[in-house]
Amino acid sequence: MPRPVISSALRRTIVGGALVALVAAVALIAAIGGSGSADEPATSASGAQSELPTQSFELFDGTEATFADFAGKPLVINFWASWCPSCVAELPEFEAVHQALGDEVQFLGIANADERSRGLELIEQTGVTYTLGDDPDGELFRAFGNIAMPTTIFVSADGRIVDSFAGQLDERALVERVERLLPEA
Repeated sequence: MPRPVISSALRRTIVGGALVALVAAVALIAAIGGSGSADEPATSASGAQSELPTQSFELFDGTEATFADFAGKPLVINFWASWCPSCVAELPEFEAVHQALGDEVQFLGIANADERSRGLELIEQTGVTYTLGDDPDGELFRAFGNIAMPTTIFVSADGRIVDSFAGQLDERALVERVERLLPEA
């Protein structure tokens, strides 16, 4: 039986469709942090990192801070932006966990490559009350080796990075990860 002849136009359409599907698959993997599950830790492009960056950054209240300022209690650092739908969706869940834990765990939200006015507007809408910092040029985000938004870093009370997750966390998954930071009762 003779092979069917595929026109060059049809061939371009097939190849183009395959490329679109490949790009969509890569985007989906990046959006969920490459793990497909909030129960599996994601690693940064630079591999596992155990030390916090040392540079200072500005808090939304206008003061300067470093990550060393948060030593002594477990710390959850969440990189977010008003232009990131997954970030916007998880902010209320982070606030709920922050409220439930009180002062057992510190929360620090860092606006990544965002306009301050848009970040402030979003925080007002979502009711976030934990400490907020600004990373207007993404320098802190890159210092952690982060590759996807949102990204959450989990830091022990002694200042070691013990876990990170790239992608959206819901309240249940966030609580599970935060509980790993708390000392055994």
